[in-house]
Amino acid sequence: VILDVKSGAVRALVGSPDYHARGAGQVNGALAARSAGSTLKPFAFARAVDRGLLTPQRMLADVPALYRDYKPENFDAGYRGLVSARDALVLSLNLPALDVEQRIGQPVFYDTLRALGLDTLDQPAAHYGLGLVLGNGEVRLLDVVNAYAWLARGGEARAVRVLEEAEWP
Repeated sequence: VILDVKSGAVRALVGSPDYHARGAGQVNGALAARSAGSTLKPFAFARAVDRGLLTPQRMLADVPALYRDYKPENFDAGYRGLVSARDALVLSLNLPALDVEQRIGQPVFYDTLRALGLDTLDQPAAHYGLGLVLGNGEVRLLDVVNAYAWLARGGEARAVRVLEEAEWP
């Protein structure tokens, strides 16, 4: 998905590699709800900065932790100790992201995502738990791209426009 940040107009969208492929060719991956993975982390960090709870230089702990019976790890199964919030986000570290989500509050993070148009998160916040920031919910690629455009516009929400002549809401 390529979206014009200023207007919200879709410039390109590829839903599958081959429309005529048997089985999955006519499934539009850009519109299908799929695991968010780490794509939601920047929204938690942005919300924490907005609330004055975090700066890019703030040090966060990237160390093993246990949440009830859940022991999250980073993609490489390693830990880096103290890292700046900036580096934690750039490196997509899971433990600092969980810390940031806890700082802002999981319900606040959930409400932020819903306000950004991620309406496939249609269960109550508690359903997703703290792991929402790590991808415990399903989202549509088009919606996530539009949420990133929201960040690029400095917090200005705008609906996606598939047709160029469509009016802005």
